[in-house]
Amino acid sequence: MKEPGPILITARDPAALMAVVDRAAGSSLPWVGPDEPRAEDAVVWFASSAPPAEPYALRALRWIHSGWAGVDGWIGRPEWRAGVTLTRTVGDFPERIAAYVIGHLLAEAIGVRRAARQQAERRWARWVPGSVAGKTMTIVGFGAIGRAVGNAARGLGMRVQGIRRGPPTAEERAAGVFEATDLDARLPESDVVVNLLPATLATRHFWDASRLARLKPDSLFVNVSRGECVDETALLAAIEAGRPGRALLDVFQSEPLAADHPFWTSTAIRVTPHVAGRGTPEVEGLAFAAQWGRWRRGEPLEHPVDRDRGY
Repeated sequence: MKEPGPILITARDPAALMAVVDRAAGSSLPWVGPDEPRAEDAVVWFASSAPPAEPYALRALRWIHSGWAGVDGWIGRPEWRAGVTLTRTVGDFPERIAAYVIGHLLAEAIGVRRAARQQAERRWARWVPGSVAGKTMTIVGFGAIGRAVGNAARGLGMRVQGIRRGPPTAEERAAGVFEATDLDARLPESDVVVNLLPATLATRHFWDASRLARLKPDSLFVNVSRGECVDETALLAAIEAGRPGRALLDVFQSEPLAADHPFWTSTAIRVTPHVAGRGTPEVEGLAFAAQWGRWRRGEPLEHPVDRDRGY
């Protein structure tokens, strides 16, 4: 068993997280806060919030565990140096993001907003609710979250296409998984396009004017990964041109979204404040507790981040 050493914790609510981890571990772990004298001796850092503006001097650090699925904030950080492992949380993010995407699709299809308006007006006017069955969904960034979204969509009768880095196996291709070079050919036939790409140098403004122009009229563009992946000016122009017809956006280049940003007032854009995959102390704490057990036993940690790929 590895000696534990101090565990640095940074979070919005560190007490809640520590309670979850200690309960799962069956004992109180050697926690330290960033302002405590022993913080600089921390061997492990459980970061359930964004990295601080000023780097920490953590001379003994060997492992950073992020409470978030996205780790772009760690790229270039001096704490994540050679010899330090960075892992990320998956937890229930796939299920939460799948529920977000499918929930909005169904609400739009069956007329939830219309029902609310009519109830407020006490107006009885029947309509025929729509369906997503038979629609084509293309998921760009087909990892654990993408698979969960795809499975939920297939359960509703949708045709799902997954796009991922690297060539798929014959079995995966038969199931509708394609490599990145196939994307441009798949976009014109997609009724729904879901962006799940990580934020890296290679994916900055991935969704630019030329790629957005390939989307079919009246299609829905969904971004639930990182705002940096989308050229927001190009997206506004593309929607005005009708390709895509509308967008559901949960993430943005700058957050919180400025009050005067045109996304707020566009009737073709639905804005939510980065809530699709928001974690809870219970989920984040249990994920870290499981990783902590592997660390103590000298076992490989789950969900390590590749320094070259950035995810």
